[in-house]
Amino acid sequence: MKINVVKLTIRKAASLMEQHAFSSYDLTKECLNRIEAMNQKGPALQAVLEVNPGALDAARRLDQERAEGTVRSLLHGIPLLLKDNIATGDDMHTSAGSFALRESFASRDAFLVRRLREAGAVFVGKANMTEWANFISYTMPDGFSARGGRVKNYFHLDFPVGGSSSGCAVGVAAGFALAAIGTETSGSIIKPSVHSSLIGLKPSMGLVSRSGIIPISRTQDTAGPMAKTAEDAAILLDIMAGSDSEDPAAVSADVWKERRAAHPFDCQKEHCRIGVLSQFFAHLEPSHKSLITKALQRFEESGHQIIEVGNFAPYENIYDENTPDYLGEEVLLYEFREGLESYLQNWTREKTFLTLKELIQYNELHREQAIPYGQEVFYRAEAAAERGYDAIYQKARARDYRVCVTCGLEKALQENKLDLLAFPHFYGCTVPARAGWPALTLPVGMDLLQGPTALTLVGNQYDDWRLLQMASVLERLLN
Repeated sequence: MKINVVKLTIRKAASLMEQHAFSSYDLTKECLNRIEAMNQKGPALQAVLEVNPGALDAARRLDQERAEGTVRSLLHGIPLLLKDNIATGDDMHTSAGSFALRESFASRDAFLVRRLREAGAVFVGKANMTEWANFISYTMPDGFSARGGRVKNYFHLDFPVGGSSSGCAVGVAAGFALAAIGTETSGSIIKPSVHSSLIGLKPSMGLVSRSGIIPISRTQDTAGPMAKTAEDAAILLDIMAGSDSEDPAAVSADVWKERRAAHPFDCQKEHCRIGVLSQFFAHLEPSHKSLITKALQRFEESGHQIIEVGNFAPYENIYDENTPDYLGEEVLLYEFREGLESYLQNWTREKTFLTLKELIQYNELHREQAIPYGQEVFYRAEAAAERGYDAIYQKARARDYRVCVTCGLEKALQENKLDLLAFPHFYGCTVPARAGWPALTLPVGMDLLQGPTALTLVGNQYDDWRLLQMASVLERLLN
């Protein structure tokens, strides 16, 4: 049987393997063949930094388990990609795309990787990314890393790819894996998913553990699934989410997973109240605006209610006139060094670098190879940690909550009695990222000149599964 990995979903692959239409080895081999043909050769998409030398052996073992009557989960034998800032305690490097960490191995699997392995996932490789999750330079283009070059869009080499989980998105679109795990601080799952026409979920803060992920921010970082359908994203979230004592934000994840079962969303009977923030439509390309408008009309014709939401306060109050710096960045600058140094000291085998200062010095010595776009953000993060930004940091965190939650998402959802908010394209990145609320991309079509576009749907905090269920209902109306 010829395997069309570009179209194949996790759910369909699990069913076909159960019917013995093909094996995990066959499926994994097909993904590796496509990487061989298209990653550095052919269109040279540069979406994968390295393949897993143990992928086919893992697939064989899982096939043997299946033959003996053991199927671990719907992910049993499913090939996945991992972003290169997620630790794996195997023969793959974990480098955040950097030249400095190109030979660095993690000492053990990240929490989410361990859960996925136990569920039977096969990791085919590490995905390229905007280096250091786009937290090293202000001029680095999306999808570029010193280690792997620049990721190109599968649909058209000139289309944008978004950052920083660029390789994950392009890899799934190109059939290098059936799904991928990306990470986001602010837009790094959402934007690439839009540009590769995927369902990308940035989960609520604390549902998915961050232990073993090269960090930027303890208050905004999260990992999340990037998949072809909302159902596939839900399958991944079910396995990834869970309480982890190593991540203070994730200690209650099991509680939220249990509570979701008490409030099911009946996809056959219920309709959504969707709040539309059309103040952002003016910024869209006309072709993308037309695709989004048609999708909303289709939802309304099918019984879902479209409610116009007035001016969305967070975007009018994103700057503080009394503080010269962008407050959201101050939070990240303040938190970065401590988190990075904790990773270097506790998660790397070699202990080559233990501090941000050592990385900065190494990059300066190898400037041409390591930092072709500079490292201004590293300088600022080091300076922020040295001087101390306690007052600015506390003010920024309080402001984020007030603007993004109290006066933003919470206010808009509650006052309008909404199930979710719909932003055009990826304008819904910043606010849910700072608030720690879930956001999800819903592809609505593609323009031949401008590329794919999507709606970004935002739901209530810790209501990620209901958001996925509603997205599944809506995506069926568009297919």
